[in-house]
Amino acid sequence: MKAFGDIWRSNLFQKWLMAITGLFLVLFLLGHLSGNLLVFLGQAHINEYAHGLRTMGHGAVLWGARIGLLTFFILHVASAITLSRRNRQARPQKYAKVEARSSTLASRTMLYSGLLLISYVLYHLAHFTWGAVHAQHYAQATFILPSGELVPDVYTMVVKSFSEPLITVLYLLSMVMVGLHLNHAIASAFQTLGVTNRRIVPMVRTIGPALSILIALGFSAVPLAIILGLVKI
Repeated sequence: MKAFGDIWRSNLFQKWLMAITGLFLVLFLLGHLSGNLLVFLGQAHINEYAHGLRTMGHGAVLWGARIGLLTFFILHVASAITLSRRNRQARPQKYAKVEARSSTLASRTMLYSGLLLISYVLYHLAHFTWGAVHAQHYAQATFILPSGELVPDVYTMVVKSFSEPLITVLYLLSMVMVGLHLNHAIASAFQTLGVTNRRIVPMVRTIGPALSILIALGFSAVPLAIILGLVKI
C-alpha cells in the first residue's frame, strides 16, 4: 500500500495522469463538437441526437459517461494543481524569470486558463444541462421527431440562448481559452507519454495547434451562426 502511495505521489505518475486524462478530455471535446455541429443540419437532427443520448441504455450510458468524464476531469485538475505547486516550490526565483521569458503565452497561462475554464464549464452546465440559469431558454419547448416521439426541443433552447449577445460573447471568450490551453497541452501530453521519435515529434507539434484551432473554431461556429442569423428557429 505504501508503495502505491509513493507511486501516486511521484511527479512522474502525476504527469502521466495529467497527460492521459487530458487526452481523454480532448476526445470528449471532439465527440461533443460533432454533436453540436448537428445544429447546422436542422432541428430534427440535433433533437434526435440529444434524445438518443438521453435514452441509450435507458439513460445508463449517459450517466456512466458523465461519471467517467467527471472522474477524468477531477484527476486532470488535481494533478495539474499538484504539479504546478511543486514546480513553484522547487524553482529558484531567478530561474523562474528566465524560463518565463523563453516560454510561450500558452504554456505560461496553462494553470490559469484551466481554472477559468472550470468556472465556465460550471456555468455552461448550469445553463444547458441543469437549467439553473437563463431558465427562460430551458423552458419545456418540445419537438416531434420523424418517429412521432415528443422530445425536449434542444435546438430551440440553443438558438434562443445564443441569440443573446452576452451569452455568445462569454462562450466565444471561453473558446479562445480552450484554444490557448489545448495549443500547448496536446503536444505536451504526447511528450510526457514518451513520444520522442524524430519523425513523429514534428507531426505531434503540428497536430496540437491544428486540433486546438479546429476545436475552438468548431465550437465557436454555432453561436456565431446564430447571432448572425444564419441559424434560426
